[in-house]
Amino acid sequence: MLNQILAITIKDLKVLVRDRGGMISLFLMPVMFILVMSFAQRDMYSVGTTDKPVELLVVNLDEGDLAEEVITNLAAIDGMDAVQEFEGKTLNYTLADKLIEDREYNVAIIFPENFSDQILAATSDPNSMEAVVKFIADPSTSTQFLAPIRGSVEGFIQSMISFAQLPDRLLNGFDQMAAESPAEQAGFITSVGNTFVENMATGDFVSDANLGVRFEQVAPSSYRVPQYPTSIEQNVPGYTIFGVFFIVQVLATSILSEKQDGTFRRLLVAPLARQALLLGKLVPYYIVNLIQVASMFTVGKLVFDMNLGQDPLALILLTISTAAAATGLGLLVATMGKTPEQIGGLSTMLALTLAALGGVMVPSFAMPEAMQNIAKVSPHYWALSGFQDVIVRGLSVQSILNETGILFAFGLIFFAFALWRFRFQD
Repeated sequence: MLNQILAITIKDLKVLVRDRGGMISLFLMPVMFILVMSFAQRDMYSVGTTDKPVELLVVNLDEGDLAEEVITNLAAIDGMDAVQEFEGKTLNYTLADKLIEDREYNVAIIFPENFSDQILAATSDPNSMEAVVKFIADPSTSTQFLAPIRGSVEGFIQSMISFAQLPDRLLNGFDQMAAESPAEQAGFITSVGNTFVENMATGDFVSDANLGVRFEQVAPSSYRVPQYPTSIEQNVPGYTIFGVFFIVQVLATSILSEKQDGTFRRLLVAPLARQALLLGKLVPYYIVNLIQVASMFTVGKLVFDMNLGQDPLALILLTISTAAAATGLGLLVATMGKTPEQIGGLSTMLALTLAALGGVMVPSFAMPEAMQNIAKVSPHYWALSGFQDVIVRGLSVQSILNETGILFAFGLIFFAFALWRFRFQD
């Protein structure tokens, strides 16, 4: 029995080794995935360090000294770069807003004109108007990236404000204690001492105090964002694109099967152009892709009340252009594999690698700059950028014409190369 097991094992190993394409894809797929993900995430966990500081646009409109003091201390924090100028120009609200819109930076903080006055006014008047410090952030920026920045900046500002208000609060506290103390001198001193020590120990000076500041997070002014996106709006488009491109394996395997069965050879005798034959083969899978996107977004809307943006036409254009790129790639893969194993390995490798490269698994802004440029060779990058423009940023069809054009170009290039390489009979 052992001899029989050994004979079968040796036979199957020989079959496997002869399938060189399958073996290459079997080993190449994990290698490519490791390389892409490792390079993409190389700087992800070093953001906020001395070597790769967080770049925070800072606009100081304050006429007093308090905001400047806060900014000076922010700039001294290891791992944070407070940017107050761009190309030699001092930042104002409009310029910072435009830089976030153009995706040059991810976050800006705006100190209002009356920041110092309102902070100091809150020392004596708990009902005074609060200074509003605004964070301008791209809505597509992940919470995991943005929350630590906001938390650090807000906590630092609040501690600085508390320190700035402390002298006046101490004086106000002594005045209040003096007014409430007995007329006798000894009793007054005892009462002041006890109350002062008690308040210093418990922190009652500032725990309920009005710090005079409020924080708001807003999107760039050109974005139409009725409410800040949830994780659903940020994640569903990426998962949808990831699923759409799995049509590559199904399409390529189907074409290979028909070639091996002789179906294409029989169709060649029909008065039909080869381009028309291949296009006819693509159409059913193209329709399946459209249904995929519609069903995924429908689930997101019905189950999670997902926001689908302000322009349905933009979503339609992105869907049909993404499906064109996916089916075109499937046809191209069909020309590269000779066996189902080769098709499966190559399809899976492309699906994972292009998704990782295109920002579906790792946000593009968190990648090294070189990887951000390389990511643009992936159709996933343009599809994700387009869907984020519509769903997350609330933009219209005019804003995604570039993405849809590039996706259609991907589909056309894939189809052209597939037509050039395609062999209707082996």
